[in-house]
Amino acid sequence: MVLDNTRTLLLDNGYQPLSVVGWQRALLLAITDRVDVVEYYDGLEVRSPSRSFTLPAVIRLRQYLRQVRRAVPYSRRNVLIRDALTCQYCGSQPPRGKLTIDHVLPRSRGGDTSWDNIVTACAPCNSRKGSRTPAEARMPLRRRPMQPRLLREHRVALRVPDVPEQWALYLAG
Repeated sequence: MVLDNTRTLLLDNGYQPLSVVGWQRALLLAITDRVDVVEYYDGLEVRSPSRSFTLPAVIRLRQYLRQVRRAVPYSRRNVLIRDALTCQYCGSQPPRGKLTIDHVLPRSRGGDTSWDNIVTACAPCNSRKGSRTPAEARMPLRRRPMQPRLLREHRVALRVPDVPEQWALYLAG
């Protein structure tokens, strides 16, 4: 049994996703009573000479964790997360590698690279729009681009290629 890629979803005490930790860290937090185990993986366990431990799939911090709200940094990845991996022109959801970033007001017309001027687009829509505005190309945006306040749940989901079924309830928002 290969445990190298086994991850555990870490929740705050209000059941909101915080991050993803390795199974070793999750097990240590559970054994030292710093977290409550909310969900276990079926059939995944680690054995020592004297004990056996079922691996936690989801853990929750017992103490309140004061979070400092920081502005979400601009990056291609965060734009894709904000737009839910969806083309903001046609609504398609091609594979992540086939998505592009489009300037709503083209750079050739003075548009900047900022949260308010960038959207996720599929390659055909980006090509069709070209260096025109959405109005000129008759391609209305599904949602006005803006800087998000929080991307926690989607960021956690994107960090793990295959999200375990035990996490679904906690990432649903």
